[in-house]
Amino acid sequence: MEMAQIGAVLARIEAKDSPPEHLKRIVLSLDMAENLRAFGSLCGHECQVLKFHHDIEGADMFPRIEAAGGGMFREVVAKLLSEHEVVHELIIRLDQVADRLVEDPGEANFLEAAATYRKLEEVVRSHFKYEETELVEAIGYYLGSI
Repeated sequence: MEMAQIGAVLARIEAKDSPPEHLKRIVLSLDMAENLRAFGSLCGHECQVLKFHHDIEGADMFPRIEAAGGGMFREVVAKLLSEHEVVHELIIRLDQVADRLVEDPGEANFLEAAATYRKLEEVVRSHFKYEETELVEAIGYYLGSI
C-alpha cells in the first residue's frame, strides 16, 4: 500500500497538480511520515515486510526447493536471490534520495526520487512475476506441508 501512495504522490507532482517543492509537505501529511519516523524509510512497513519475505526465501524456502528439486531450480533460485540484492539496493537508494529531497525539494531531487521509485516498482513487479511463474508449482509440491 505504501508504494502505491508514493506513486500517487509522484504522479500528482508530475501532472503539475503540486510543485516538487511541496513534496515534503505532501509526504509528511500521509502515513508515509509515520513510516519515515518508525521504520526509517518512505515505504516503511511494506519495505520491512519485503525484506522479511526475502529473508525467509533465502534462508529456508529456496534452499529447500533447490535440495528437493535435485538441482532443477538452481538457476532460478540464483536469479531470484540476485534480484533480492537489487531490490534491497534500490530501497536504500530510495531512502537516500528521499532524505536529499526533504533537505532540498527541488526538481532535480524530485526527478531522481521518481526514477528510483519507478525502478524499484518495476524490479519488484518483475521479480514477483518471475518467481510466481517459475516456482509456483515447486512451492506447492515441495513445500506444501508448510
